[in-house]
Order: sequence, then structure tokens, then C-alpha cells
Amino acid sequence: MLAPRLDPSTEGRRIVICDYNALLQSVTGLLRMSGYCVFQAYDARAARELCGQLPNIEMLILNTTGAGVDSATLVRDIRESHPALPVLHIGNWELDGMPEDVPTLAESFTAAQLLTTVTRLMPAREIAPLG
Repeated sequence: MLAPRLDPSTEGRRIVICDYNALLQSVTGLLRMSGYCVFQAYDARAARELCGQLPNIEMLILNTTGAGVDSATLVRDIRESHPALPVLHIGNWELDGMPEDVPTLAESFTAAQLLTTVTRLMPAREIAPLG
């Protein structure tokens, strides 16, 4: 018997990935297998829409090469409405103009490095006591 599929609108911590290349397909899969609710945006416009329309987005992950806008501009644009949104850049060099609080994870990362970085960047959640 197959396990029921979780509704991505209600389960897991919510992450938007702005995916410009195949590398981030593996990031999406790894995060979903680790219990995160991941939404993929295939360009900067879609990333803005997802971050603007979906409630409770907790992180944006993007890579270096953008479609239509550079990644640093995308981060600044999204942070106009989500100023405290954690962002992770995946690439082989740091980008000019990227906000200082956005770390860069080298594209040669391991699964453990990715999950550790995402956990470190995620805002702390208060857990309600049972009972």
C-alpha cells in the first residue's frame, strides 16, 4: 500500500527554489525527501509570484544565472515585501550586489552540507506544547 501524498500547501517548511539549471533539480528532490515543502520557479518572474502569493514562505534558494534579471536584483526585489526572508545562493563564486547576509554554497556541495546550511538559515519555529 502506498503512503498518502502530502498536500504541499499544508505540510513541511516552505521553500521557493528559483531554478535556472538542472543542478537545482537535485536540490529540490533532496529537500522534499527531507520533509520540506518546495515550490519551483523557473525564472525570476515566477519566483516573485510564488513569494508574493504563497503564505508562509520561509526561504528562497537560487543559483547564479538568472533569466531576465540577475540573482542579486531578484533577492532585493523579493525582500521589499519579505525583508527577513532567508536566502541561499548556490554557485561557484559570490555575486556582486548580493546582500551580505546571503551565503554562497559551492555547487560541489554534499547532501549533508546543503541540509546543514538550510537548517542553519531557517528561522526558529516555536513548537506548541501538547495537551
